[in-house]
Amino acid sequence: MVLRNINQLWKNDKRLVFSYLKERERKRERVREMKKEGKDGNFEALTNGDYEEQVSSSRFSSLLESRDRDYLLSSTGLQVKVSDLEGKVIGLYFSANWYPPCRNFTPVLVDMYEQLKTNGSNFEIVYVSSDEDLNAFNNYHALMPWLAIPFSDLETKKALNRKFDIEGIPCLVILQPNGNKDDATLHEGVELVYRYGVRAFPFTKERLENLLEEEREKHERQTLTNLITNHDRDYLLGHPSPKQVPVASLVGKTVGLYFSAQWCVPCVKFIPRLISIYQKIKQMLVENGDQEDFEIVFVSNDRDQQSFDTYFNTMPWLALPFGDPTVKELAKHFDVHGIPCLIIIGPDGKTVTKQGRNLINLYQEDAYPFTEAKVELLEKQMDEEAKSLPRSVYHPGHRHELNLVSEGNGGGPFICCDCDEQGCGWAYQCLECGYEVHPKCVTTADRASTGQ
Repeated sequence: MVLRNINQLWKNDKRLVFSYLKERERKRERVREMKKEGKDGNFEALTNGDYEEQVSSSRFSSLLESRDRDYLLSSTGLQVKVSDLEGKVIGLYFSANWYPPCRNFTPVLVDMYEQLKTNGSNFEIVYVSSDEDLNAFNNYHALMPWLAIPFSDLETKKALNRKFDIEGIPCLVILQPNGNKDDATLHEGVELVYRYGVRAFPFTKERLENLLEEEREKHERQTLTNLITNHDRDYLLGHPSPKQVPVASLVGKTVGLYFSAQWCVPCVKFIPRLISIYQKIKQMLVENGDQEDFEIVFVSNDRDQQSFDTYFNTMPWLALPFGDPTVKELAKHFDVHGIPCLIIIGPDGKTVTKQGRNLINLYQEDAYPFTEAKVELLEKQMDEEAKSLPRSVYHPGHRHELNLVSEGNGGGPFICCDCDEQGCGWAYQCLECGYEVHPKCVTTADRASTGQ
């Protein structure tokens, strides 16, 4: 039965097979652990969905203690009994001092944690370190007001990484005190903290459903004016600075909110392409005599006024003033975690897509006005064009043969190894090492020129 299921999956999508096998092995490993602990581990029960229920009976002690240790470390070096965590919502924070995204997220998490502690909330965090040495662990943990697995307890850290299938950091796994199946273990803690902050607590299913409903209603009420103005400002910056352009002049236009910064290398690489596409779209609308118009607003993540001024002076569009509080509100509203990011707002003030950068990389000026209908049309055109592409090529930038793939037969969202920009849909992919390039970036070569 299992083999028949796997064969069928393989025909549909080989990535599902790997996920399927990985999940089975994870549960087998948990059975072995439970038997070592003298508990009744039943594989069929685990594979039938009772996994959370079985591991929750003595959840925190079995997860966080070892044979020689029944405590955790505070950031000041004090020992805190694991039993003191009973009845609390626990966040397992998988992180490391050497990884910039972790260092960026930690202050955000500290702020939320301290607010919850001030309010008397029953929340605790346990740091699970991937630091390189004890000194790095101590220095990083000193920045955290919460508890940690001792650096020397490698086995517990490995077991937690296996149990919760941690594939990347930072990762915040949320555990509920009662192990309620309706509030199953949450792996999306980082995203929820970025998006909602303290409002996400206590991270239950009911709370998250309420937040999603509030978010949906907020987006339904969204207009361009309430997005990019505040009680102190109803204008944007134009050229030459400090020229002021009324926000009202953009109402009824398609507007791109461009989150970017001068210190960001991908932003600096993307900006010439965006300027070129912006100018082509503007020219296309003029030539077609359209009543429509397109504008971009720079939403700066620069670190100082001088960097903002220098960067903005390279752009032909408008900007929010440096340090304006609306910048942070927009990042939270659109859940922007990385830059560059281009959010497209339609003439009605509603969000068209958060994938503006990707669409420009794929379709250039043809992506305008970025609507679902236009993207669907472009995808059909791309599928038609793909019929005439060679099924495999040798590309000078890579030594192996590249095969043409789509999202339906092994492809998917990727970063082009030639131009370093996003891609999706069709790609040329190396089945041996995962190298992928846009079809438009491929320069075919004979086998000899690639060293084969």
